[in-house]
Amino acid sequence: MKALISLRRLPDAWASFILVFALSGLLFTPYPSREQAFRDRALEGPSWAHPLGIDGLGRDFFSRLWEGSGHTVALAVIALLITLGVAALLVSIERIFPNSIGRFVRMGVGLWVAFPVIFIGLLLLVFLNPSPFTLVLAVGFGNLAFAFRQLRVFWMATRNALYVQSSEVLGSRGWALFRWAIWPNLVPDIFALARLLFAMSALELSGLAFLGLIGDPDFAELGAILKQNQPYLYQAPALAILPGAILSLILLSVHLSRFHR
Repeated sequence: MKALISLRRLPDAWASFILVFALSGLLFTPYPSREQAFRDRALEGPSWAHPLGIDGLGRDFFSRLWEGSGHTVALAVIALLITLGVAALLVSIERIFPNSIGRFVRMGVGLWVAFPVIFIGLLLLVFLNPSPFTLVLAVGFGNLAFAFRQLRVFWMATRNALYVQSSEVLGSRGWALFRWAIWPNLVPDIFALARLLFAMSALELSGLAFLGLIGDPDFAELGAILKQNQPYLYQAPALAILPGAILSLILLSVHLSRFHR
């Protein structure tokens, strides 16, 4: 039985390892990811000193991929927190004032669905400089309508469940009702939504970075690295393939995890 439980937790451990390893690239890499210290060895293949070789501008490719993975994960998590935080606030307002302010919230969200992330990103670039922060805002607010609708459905389903109504009949009210009857049953749905939003955010961030909207061309991010190395696809295919493969590995690991299921 213990062995079976350990196997069920394996995807969680693997996903945790991948995310922690990626984020550690923000604190340490074998070489500075921006420093073009090996220009005379550009496009050199793997070696003991450089396990993934040198990119076209003379930078250690392993260091850039490691730091780029950390940036992608960190930016996606920040965008996810913005999305969930604002969506939860809107659901709270809509539920407290369902017939007045709530109606405008629902109408606003209905209109917001029509604005894709890339349009919001381009709109923000009218007022802000191209940067990772701008992309995080675009992705965070771009997924807001989807998150609002999902959270609202989860809340209404849990709030109207028989076990919650039974708790009310027994005298539970306010914070006690939320803490002991609603929240424990809401957490698995929120974690499932968070996994999906993380994947959407990471893909959209890397997509916008691939299009060059991240600003700084030296900023290490998986989509930006893929764009920078696209010209070397036939000369050194690993430089263009690995960023996409690592992004897929991160998303697959998070998707297969069973946090709070």
